[in-house]
Amino acid sequence: MRRVLLAMMFVSCTAMADDLADANKFLAAKQYDKALPLYTKLAKAGNAEAQFRVGEMYWYGDGTAQDLQAARGWFEKAAAVGNVDARESLAALDRRASRGSEIDYWTKGYDGADLRSGQFECKPPVVPAVSTTNAEIQAARQSIEAWQTCYSGFVANFNATAPLAKRIPADVLDMMTPQEVELARTHVESVYGKVLAKAQADADAVRSQQAAWEAGTERFVKEENVRVERQNEALQRATLETERRRQAEGAMRDRTPAILPSRR
Repeated sequence: MRRVLLAMMFVSCTAMADDLADANKFLAAKQYDKALPLYTKLAKAGNAEAQFRVGEMYWYGDGTAQDLQAARGWFEKAAAVGNVDARESLAALDRRASRGSEIDYWTKGYDGADLRSGQFECKPPVVPAVSTTNAEIQAARQSIEAWQTCYSGFVANFNATAPLAKRIPADVLDMMTPQEVELARTHVESVYGKVLAKAQADADAVRSQQAAWEAGTERFVKEENVRVERQNEALQRATLETERRRQAEGAMRDRTPAILPSRR
């Protein structure tokens, strides 16, 4: 009788291993409707790997409605018999309980302020319509150059931090469901797009102001040079005219005969 029982147990273990292998194949092929029933049967029979997989499918919402409470229950069963993956998943669920606000922040609250603050808060330069003195020209140039330096730093930082994984802490990503990860990805990419569009619009406005300032200042300088040149020419003409009159008056004095005093 004992031999028969041992033989039956061997057959049962072999069948369980075959079912687990089939379930793993279905999961890899994303045939969740076939994988979940097999995993559930094995999980109820006490298989730790199957218990973890069932919890995972409830976590992801694969082949069933997403149910984090049900996921926790299966993870606890698997963790109780030493499944390491289940323990890590439980830790992620615990982080969700205490740090759920971080998920909300990255899925809908993040506004990209960190990309535009501090050293990357590039305030528009002071660009007048026209500069009329060398001091004003120098001040405008320095303001524009300071903005350009800041903007270049902003662009470099933006490009370096643009990938989603670099913005969201790894332990926050780890406690998100796949749907939340996708929401966060979509939200962050949308914010990035808005920040970039605003920065480009600001840069275009500054460059437009710069071009207008350069054109206006160049026009003023040319007009001022013409005015000064004409003023100098007029002054030269006046000086020459004054000199001619002086010379003419001197010549007239030289030609006028002297009048002798009369004798009585």
